[in-house]
Amino acid sequence: MKKSLILLSILASATAYAGSIDYLAEQDAEYFAHPSMIGKIGTSAAFYNPAGTVFMEDGTYFKINSQTVFKNYKMENNYSGVPGATDSIKTGSHESDHPSALVPSVQYVSKKGNRSYFIHSGVAAGGGALKYEGGLTAFEVIGEKIQSNFIEKGYSSTSITYLDSPEAVGSSYYINTNFGMAQKLTPKFSVGGAIRFIYATRNLDCTANYNFVLDENSSNTQQNLLVQLDAERKAYGVGGVLGFDYKATDKLNIGFKYESEVELYFKSEKGQSGLKVTPPSTISKDGLADNTICANIKNNLLKEKVISEWTDKERRNLPATMSLGLSYELNDKITLLTSGNYYFIKEANRDGAYDNYDNGYEISFGIDYKLNEKVVLMAGYQYTDTGANEDTYKDTDFALDANLYGVGIQYSPVENRTYALTYSYVDYKTASSSTTGTIFSKNVQAVAISAEFKF
Repeated sequence: MKKSLILLSILASATAYAGSIDYLAEQDAEYFAHPSMIGKIGTSAAFYNPAGTVFMEDGTYFKINSQTVFKNYKMENNYSGVPGATDSIKTGSHESDHPSALVPSVQYVSKKGNRSYFIHSGVAAGGGALKYEGGLTAFEVIGEKIQSNFIEKGYSSTSITYLDSPEAVGSSYYINTNFGMAQKLTPKFSVGGAIRFIYATRNLDCTANYNFVLDENSSNTQQNLLVQLDAERKAYGVGGVLGFDYKATDKLNIGFKYESEVELYFKSEKGQSGLKVTPPSTISKDGLADNTICANIKNNLLKEKVISEWTDKERRNLPATMSLGLSYELNDKITLLTSGNYYFIKEANRDGAYDNYDNGYEISFGIDYKLNEKVVLMAGYQYTDTGANEDTYKDTDFALDANLYGVGIQYSPVENRTYALTYSYVDYKTASSSTTGTIFSKNVQAVAISAEFKF
């Protein structure tokens, strides 16, 4: 008998609305207008093109960004039960439209002569919370697993019904801070590097209510069962960033960046005590008390990897990335941009965290149009292949391939001050899980603002 269980890891990549698995590439408001940032020179290069900061004019620069993200995530249940045991077709859907109201980031650059120093701080992965009203489609599968415990104990006609659930809430935040330096080696070529610090939290709080009916040989045939998971996990990691920048001509600039893999060991604050199975009144069979059934349910759930990752220690590394970008000034008004990002997900697969994933990639194009001395219009497009597929999708970890479309405007009222307002729409491809048949879809809209100052 096949017994499959896709459970409760609510947010493997909670709001990865651009970038690949467990990674957010949107670290600057300008990104939402055109994600092709790797070849650009400016304050945003503190994250995207660190070696390029040394080609800025001498001075001290500070930039603050904020993004508001409107998310609609949906999962439609299309799961058939175990043949011969739980054959009922379970249907229904669950949605989360909880926005991320404020996702900030800041950049600092100090440039003098042939050297620059820079700092970047932002949310490198995760980026917010999801709140599903009424639980998840996975709760139906949990009910099936509970039912199998009764079947194994000899209750021949047990049925389990998932009643309802209060709000299922998960969040994921990877706070990233880079400290770095860039050096010009020749008039056209520079190298830059940074130390990267990551502090990550992944939290989950959910409850599932069940009703079950036992066979005629048992007393108190209708019972209720409560399954709760309250988990908080934290991890710390350190990585490195290496970059090169080459000004091939006065009009063409080429940027390159490599970010190393970051080791992250997530430790559960509550451990196995974070999973609770609240038993019903005493169950008896053939006149004999059967008080072990709920203990058996909890022990069996704790053996499942998708539960144990929330109750035990897990290594889930942030994958290494490699990026290349070009910026070309077509004329005094138009600058063309293109970038590519590659995510080494398979190489970061430790302890099965990214089983069945392929490496991911992105390719993007953008344009800056200088309307006048104070106003620049921006637009761009990006395609993302996350490396995920039907064998990786589950209620909590459905990193879907996507198309991003962006527009924006920059306004410089005076020489040393620039403001930006940008917007992007991310159109995700619909996909389904090969294990449960659940159909996943989502769409995201984001608005970002920034203020930049030169001292």
